[in-house]
Amino acid sequence: MHQWSRCLWPPGAAPLWAWLLLGALLVPGAWSFLSEEQEELLVELHNHYRGSVTPSASAMMPLKWDPSLKIIAEGYAAKCIWNHNSELEDTGENLFAKTGPLDLREALEKWFMERLDYDFHNNSCDEDKMCGHYTQMVWADTHRVGCAFHLCNNMEGLDWERVSFLVCNYFPPGNYEDERPYVEGDWCSRCPENLQKCENNLCVADTEEEDDDDDDENGWGTVLPPPATTNPSPEDEDEGQEDEVGPPRTTEVQLDTTPPPFENTAAPGTLPPGVPSTPVEDRMEAAEREKDVAQTMNNKSSVLVSSLFLLLVCLTL
Repeated sequence: MHQWSRCLWPPGAAPLWAWLLLGALLVPGAWSFLSEEQEELLVELHNHYRGSVTPSASAMMPLKWDPSLKIIAEGYAAKCIWNHNSELEDTGENLFAKTGPLDLREALEKWFMERLDYDFHNNSCDEDKMCGHYTQMVWADTHRVGCAFHLCNNMEGLDWERVSFLVCNYFPPGNYEDERPYVEGDWCSRCPENLQKCENNLCVADTEEEDDDDDDENGWGTVLPPPATTNPSPEDEDEGQEDEVGPPRTTEVQLDTTPPPFENTAAPGTLPPGVPSTPVEDRMEAAEREKDVAQTMNNKSSVLVSSLFLLLVCLTL
């Protein structure tokens, strides 16, 4: 019996897909993941902050998780580029990067705290400050979100290593020029007819089934990835400056002059119901858990790469 018969392929005839898979697995930083629990936390945090704006919003829609937006975010996060996705069309985007373990609460709190530099009545942002993450986060008509996390060994545009990179995409997009993120008024005072229930200051349907039906009727189901623009041309940006990617949508990249510390430095804030508070000890414990998860994923990936490598060796004998 020939040796190769045990491997199902003749000598030197390893299938192309196996070589491509091995190559993909060996690319630095080729692993990204968000657990289902983290996805739920992202939606919960977004909706908490959307229901906490000042002044109050008369018709703020709740965000729901969208798998297609997640796929878009995953594809871009894996590129490890510290700039906005120039191929997006009719989709909003927020970016966050730091060294060390990713803390989702810290990332979203930093976006929301940009409200301190935003003047709602003048619809303006303080000079040399960024407000676009906040305004997209609380854009009233946005009702879908999908995010992805990627651990980048290196980051194009940042002189950092081992960067935790978070990308969130939104539909429909916000940050339209000369428009405020929402209409001021008493909470839920101008909710659409099909979303008359006010829950945590957000306009929701009376029942979940009715909410799903309304989404389908309004074309609010899962969105498809947008087509690429024919001439992507993101503008060059300086640190601390806004990056406007063509009218009517404006987006920004959050830049820091120095790499942020490894520990969580987010200011304490009110968290949504069901989300436990995070004193320093709990935050350190959460960071350790996330570090353990990342290590587990790395270990699994190493085992998978090793197994595939041994398979290829067998196939080429």
